[in-house]
Amino acid sequence: MSSPISRACARPEREPSRRQLLAAGSAGLALAALPDAARSATQTPLAELIARVTEGATPMRGGIVFDIPQLVENGNSVDVAIGIDSPMTEADHVRWIHVIAEKNPYPNVARFHLSPRSGRARISATLRLATSQKVAVVAALSNGSYFMADADIVVTLSACIDGG
Repeated sequence: MSSPISRACARPEREPSRRQLLAAGSAGLALAALPDAARSATQTPLAELIARVTEGATPMRGGIVFDIPQLVENGNSVDVAIGIDSPMTEADHVRWIHVIAEKNPYPNVARFHLSPRSGRARISATLRLATSQKVAVVAALSNGSYFMADADIVVTLSACIDGG
């Protein structure tokens, strides 16, 4: 009868074969690639994301000045400027501006609430983009209509790919 210590230190009866090691390594690589595949399979199309923020209404193209670089070296810091020509009166003003980045882990990047007291419908911000993608801006006006603009951005060094 052997003691528990001698059983723990004993060599396994049979070592894994090369074929088993290759199979385990391949399974590990497949498992490592799974989150990216799962993320891309569950991505919501941009049109659906826009429909969610507009509650199904179709926004009109134009009316928004959307200044964002088309090529970005670092996705951690992307400067953006958004402007809507509006008198910003009680009867006619921009209620909110929403920024959507379709391939970010959390595509609803920002929402800015405005009122006539804001003075101007102008926003400057720094965004974080996960990868090259289309970024859209949707603006809701006090009369119930929506404007939108979008741009394709190429990011050479991705950010926020860890899901956070």
